[in-house]
Order: sequence, then structure tokens, then C-alpha cells
Amino acid sequence: MKLLNRIASITLAFALVISAFAVLPALKAEAKGGVAIGGVLIQGGDVVVAASGTAASDDGMYHLVASDVNQAAPAGTDVAQAAISASATFSVPLAKDTANSMLFKKFTVCVMSGGALSPVSNSMYITNPEACASYAPGRMDFGKKGILPDLLQSVASKNQPADMGVKQVNLNIPLSKINSLAGYDFSVRKYNSQGMQVNVIILVDNNTPGQYINPYSMDGFGAHNHYGLNANTADGVAALQSAASFLAKHYSGIGYGQVDNFIIGNEVNAWWLWNYMNCGSNDVFMQEYAKAFRIMYTGIKSENATANVYTCIDHQWSRAEASYYISGKEFLTKLNSIIKSEGNVDWRVAVHPYNAPLYAPNAWETGKNVSHSQATPYVTMANIDVLTDFLCSADMLSPTGAARTVKCSEVGYSSANGEALQAASLVYAYLVAENNRLIDGLVISRESDDAFDISQGMHSGLCNLDGSHKMGYDFYKNAASPDIIAQASAAAGVDLTSLLTPR
Repeated sequence: MKLLNRIASITLAFALVISAFAVLPALKAEAKGGVAIGGVLIQGGDVVVAASGTAASDDGMYHLVASDVNQAAPAGTDVAQAAISASATFSVPLAKDTANSMLFKKFTVCVMSGGALSPVSNSMYITNPEACASYAPGRMDFGKKGILPDLLQSVASKNQPADMGVKQVNLNIPLSKINSLAGYDFSVRKYNSQGMQVNVIILVDNNTPGQYINPYSMDGFGAHNHYGLNANTADGVAALQSAASFLAKHYSGIGYGQVDNFIIGNEVNAWWLWNYMNCGSNDVFMQEYAKAFRIMYTGIKSENATANVYTCIDHQWSRAEASYYISGKEFLTKLNSIIKSEGNVDWRVAVHPYNAPLYAPNAWETGKNVSHSQATPYVTMANIDVLTDFLCSADMLSPTGAARTVKCSEVGYSSANGEALQAASLVYAYLVAENNRLIDGLVISRESDDAFDISQGMHSGLCNLDGSHKMGYDFYKNAASPDIIAQASAAAGVDLTSLLTPR
């Protein structure tokens, strides 16, 4: 989706940014007053909340308030009480799938002060939703090589991904399709049967029902490609909870096929085009996305314990383009900070490491815009180590202390400058992915040329419009072959293996 389809809409829609959506206030910062919640865990059929520290209370009691993601305590429900002490433990029935479910709640310790509850702690969500999952299918982690498949029946029937030895495919599911999944069911089952892992990208498109659409998106609705998920209103929170749980259960291998990986949004940091929310500030935008991501993560993991859940950024790393991008580095830093402050979970990163500029022919090229420095403006396959190294920093680690994995979930190379350079770039990208332990997938966009992409100057398919194979088809198919690597290196004019930065 980096190809910026509907790019002509940018100029038309840009005027809308002047009217920042100020009618919706940012979520009020939650108070802290001497008590710290250290953990919120599912234990058996209960949610157990552990807190420490002391605060004065008119009634000598701590009150545990359970709030929805769009609320700030004391808004919510007083679900448990404990006598004031230096350490307190609360236990509340999880009650999953009931009207009293605590699964998606945010917990805060409050005290009675002047006749009303007042928060005296941080707020935290359940951090192990997988503990109540109904399913835990064995993951189909059979290989990193992936592709965006052509779903046109006349092409799909050729089973070319299988011929190329592909082990991962992407499917885009806008929430406008959540009640009509038969076609997706067929595709998921088909690719599973061919030994392929399925990655699903969850999107809000122009046909998505209103309850899923963030209110900050509405001033530009219809003028952008995709929009923000709605964790802002009560209806939106309920809709997202239901959608996340349903999709994860539906694709947990129980008859409709198995989806191992869910990606929440597309190039979310490129908010103007791909996750439109006119929030007025990056901080509010990040809070809105983080709330929605938390719901989706919890809903997915509470049904399919082995599924992985990813956020998604584009290739702009330390560079924020004009006023309608957040740099990938800033986006991940802010998202990590928000999630850690409210209960760290095992989220992961999907990235679209296209060349810079997008239509540049050589995937291996570095320079002032593509370097191995954390200050590099762009992250491509030539310096993807910048991203994986960043995720190895102490502050970015998962709850288990592991570095978060990266899925190169969309990257492609144009054949407009010759099929040989496209083919060499595909081989180089494959070698980079195979030589970085933190990369868990390389999904090439795409199996076949697309007429619109061609009109934009991008010929990224491995097959031509008439179905004939480009050189890149066989090179990608045999990318691990020493002979193909040698041919790719000859086309590139350099030994591609000498340019790798193993991790």
C-alpha cells in the first residue's frame, strides 16, 4: 500500500488538516497518589491485581475500579475492595463472554475522599490475555519467504506462490467485510493446505460501518485510504472488542482456516493517508491508536493464544514527512511508552522497508538517506538492522526480555528499470531476511503487476499483466541457490553476500 493509490487525493484533502478535530478532548491523564499497581494477571477464572504503597482513605479501604479503555478512573465500576495496607491484592471474577467481563478493563486503585472516589494509582490492563484463550494452534512458522498473492481466480488457480516455495501470504480484511468472510475463508484454508502461514491486516476502509470509525477520522472520511479504529466511544469499544475476539476465534483453525499473525492497521505512522485521524497532536493520535491496539491485542490473544499481533510502520525512520507523518522511530517509541505504562505485552512490528526513493531500482544501495545509523531518514532492506537493533535496546524489550520480532510485511521492487535489477533486489532482500534472526517474514508485493500501480510507475509484480513470468519470478523462487545468488550479484555489479549485515 506504499504505492499511495489515490495519491491525487492528497492535494484535495490537505486543506482539511487546517480544521484539527478539537471538539474531542484528549483522555485526561490518570492521577497517581502513592499506590502502584505492579501486575494484573488472569489466574484461573479470576483477575488478580497486585498493588503496593499507601494512601489515606476516608473509609479505610482501597477500591479497585474497572474502566473501559476510553474512560479514566474514577469513571467505571467499583469491583473490589481491600483494607489499606502497604500491599494489597484484589481478586475479581474474569467472567469472560458475559456482561460483567473484566477481560478488556483497565484497573485503578481509588480511595474515598470527600464522599467520592479518587484515583491514587497508575492504571493497568491484563497482561496475559492468552491465559483464557480457547485455542492454541501450532503455529505455521515454516519459513520467511512470503508474497502478496493475486486473488483473481484465473491467477490464483495457478498456485504460483506454492510453486515459488512461499511460506507466508498476506490478506487484507477491512472491517467492512467482517460479516462476509466466505471468500477469505476459502483463501485461508487454501493457503494453509499448501503449507503457508497467513497474515491478516485489519483495516478501516471507506465502506466500514460507523461504529468502527474513530470520531477523529470523520472530518476527512471519504478522502483518505484508511482510517483509525474507534476506541474513543462506548459503541466503538464494544464493536472492536467483538470484532477482535470474533476474527481470532474464527481463524483459529477450527474450520475456517488458521491465521497466525494479525497486523493492526497499515503504515499507521503515515496517518494522513493510511490511518487518518485528525487529532491535532501526535500525542493524542498515539493515545487513540494505543487504545485500539490494546483492545485488538487482548481480543485476539484471549481467543488464540499462539497468534502474534503487530503494529505497522512505513519506511520513514527518523524523518517525519511534512505534517502528516510520524517518523517510525517516534511512533514505536511512543507506542512502547504507552503500552509499558499500562501493562507491557508481546506486541511486534510490521514494517514496509521499500527503497528510498520508492522507485529506486537497487535494494542494496545505501547513502545519506539510507545508512546504518539510528539517525537514518529511511529504513530499507539495506539497513533493516537499524530497526532490529533499535528493538534490542533495553527499553524496547518484550515482557520476557526478548527483542520483538519484525515482519517485513510489504516490500517490492519495480521492473521499470529492467527485470535484472528487480530480480537481483528480490534475491538481496531474501538474503537479508534470512540473515537476521529478528525478521520473521518477508512478504513481497506482489505476485502480479497491478494496472493502477503501473499507472503510478511501479511494476512490482513478479508476473506481467498477461501472466508471463518476469526474471524475478524464478530468482525469488530459487533465491537460496548459489547459482541464482551469483547471477543476482552479477546483475548488481557487486557480491550481494558481502553487503549483508547479519543479526
